[in-house]
Amino acid sequence: MKSLVSLCSIALFMASATPAFADGGQPINVAGEGLSKTAQLKNWRVSIEQPQKIGTVSRGLFCTNSADFIYSKTYDQYVSRRMLIVFNERSAALGYPKYEADNSAFASPGASNGADFRIGLSLTAMKSTVCIAAPEMSGTMQMTVKAELFSNQQQKVVYSRVIEGSFTSDSRIKEADFHDKLMANVLNQLFADPAYVNAFRDKPAAPVAATPDLLTVKNGARPKESVKTSAKAIISAVVTVENAGASGSGFFIGRDGYVISNQHVVGDARYVRVRMQGGYSVPGEVVRRDAARDVALIKTDIEPPVPVYVRLEVAKPGDDVYAIGSPFGAALASTVTRGVFSGVRKFDEQVYIQSDVPLNPGNSGGPLVDADGGLIGIAKAKAKGADAAGIGLFIPIGEALDKLGLGLQ
Repeated sequence: MKSLVSLCSIALFMASATPAFADGGQPINVAGEGLSKTAQLKNWRVSIEQPQKIGTVSRGLFCTNSADFIYSKTYDQYVSRRMLIVFNERSAALGYPKYEADNSAFASPGASNGADFRIGLSLTAMKSTVCIAAPEMSGTMQMTVKAELFSNQQQKVVYSRVIEGSFTSDSRIKEADFHDKLMANVLNQLFADPAYVNAFRDKPAAPVAATPDLLTVKNGARPKESVKTSAKAIISAVVTVENAGASGSGFFIGRDGYVISNQHVVGDARYVRVRMQGGYSVPGEVVRRDAARDVALIKTDIEPPVPVYVRLEVAKPGDDVYAIGSPFGAALASTVTRGVFSGVRKFDEQVYIQSDVPLNPGNSGGPLVDADGGLIGIAKAKAKGADAAGIGLFIPIGEALDKLGLGLQ
């Protein structure tokens, strides 16, 4: 049976901050940033059938008499109450002022009370191997929760992510402290996600200067094998760029953690998530962008496995070319498609590479490479219309580097 516990409203002003996010990483501190959008934590849902076994529990000083740990309605009420308390405490600790209407005697527990967003948490899984010697306990617990952010203005969910965390203590601590530490580890995933913070931003990040200072990056080595023989080297340099529920592609350039993508992939966000080939993600800060040329530069704090090799020479019509990216999201990351170089075209005063390489949503920002794995362009868009099959447009890499103020070493 699914249960729904209506939580007392918790609201907070959200803001920007220096990113410290990675899966399992530190939450972003938003103190002093001054954004005005507010949110209320409204609902706690449970998709675990009740009562249901979620693990084992031993009792007493010597942890004997092991029995099933049952997730019951009574325990659900305790968990939801602790989650509410921890959410409130974590919000305050990270600098989120409470939504003032929550203090009003006229605030309705079931209504939005004027907040910009409502937050819902859905418990989807929980595992437990613990020993309880009341009022203390030890052992291991794990939770998986789906977090959703609902916009009252747009009347739709604008952010959704499954978060999970665990806590282990070999020594006995108070039961409430044990649960609080578990839930803090889970909620830190939410507070550490730049996409979550970006949903509350009132103003876009400052655009790149018209003439940015030159930033020199080291060109990657020419691949030893052709793409047809092995695409492993170029694939390892390609990433999925995620921003507020949408995604595109990108690639590492140089060895200092810089990623190039499209400006329309990052939008107005200051922080995005960069998902690696192994599936893990790291924070990325959009440090430069050029909207007219539709390019953006993202800075991460990791050294890329393999930076791309940039080829500035123009390919010849008929040459084989390959596009690598994440069409339709991370589930199809590392997709390689082949086509031919059709030529260089000019539309709306902008120069593009034309190719018949298949492009789909999510390919944007990914690299276009020649048969030897040399980077020649960035996926931009495919021509639309029934009569426009086989026409894909790519931004020449030389122009992208110039607009982002990048120089090759």
